Amino acid sequence: MRLVKGLLERCVEVTELMAGGPGAQRLSDIAQALDLPKSAAHRLLRELCAQGWMAQDGADGPYHLTLRFGLLGHRVLQGIGLVDLTQPVLQQLADRTRELARLTVATGDGLVWLASAQGAPPGLMYQPSMDGALALHATANGKAFLATLDDAAALRLARRCGLGARRPTRHTLSTNNALLAELARIRARGYAVAEQEAELGVTAVAVAIRGADGTTVGTVSVAGPSLRVPAARIGALATTLGETARALATVWPARPPNRTAAISKGPA
Repeated sequence: MRLVKGLLERCVEVTELMAGGPGAQRLSDIAQALDLPKSAAHRLLRELCAQGWMAQDGADGPYHLTLRFGLLGHRVLQGIGLVDLTQPVLQQLADRTRELARLTVATGDGLVWLASAQGAPPGLMYQPSMDGALALHATANGKAFLATLDDAAALRLARRCGLGARRPTRHTLSTNNALLAELARIRARGYAVAEQEAELGVTAVAVAIRGADGTTVGTVSVAGPSLRVPAARIGALATTLGETARALATVWPARPPNRTAAISKGPA
């Protein structure tokens, strides 16, 4: 029994280490932090990778947590009623803008979709799937989240999510410099825009949601056909999103449901 308990303790330790750290970490750093022989740390990491809780960047690259933790957290959030608390606020946003409103929650390695509300009239709806991982560099939600991090942390997460390799459209940002310049603009104006970057013909606007302690707990966005979301409309949508983000913050759990807070403090 002691052997089993020790293994469970080590799994928890490595999970907390990775969730609270700056991002992907190498085997040697993990072994040192946990005071383990490299061989023992390697066996533990290999098993976590086999179970889908962790992944390695290349044969000899660093390790990082997978979105499986985020999906598990999503179930927890549904269990504690966060979706029920936020859905009326999200629906109000959809009704006001007459577009698709979406909500994400921040996890240790990015964002996961939490809820959506449709405000567009029948026949003119934009309703994409919400079962995939967000490309942080290509979406308004992702860029709004990245802008709350420092540049180094933002680049680490963006590269992990496909920056430089994953380009959904010809408008998608593809270099470190382009992303950093965009994040600077987002911090200055307070909102993010993705104009045909995640999907051709679609424009989205998003803002970050700050928890009671100032950490980033998620993002909220409005998206629709680019013809219906022209540049002249973006400022008004951003103002409405800011009001919605403040309303959502009042119903969010007082304690963030993840460890992203450790890296999410930064300029708005």
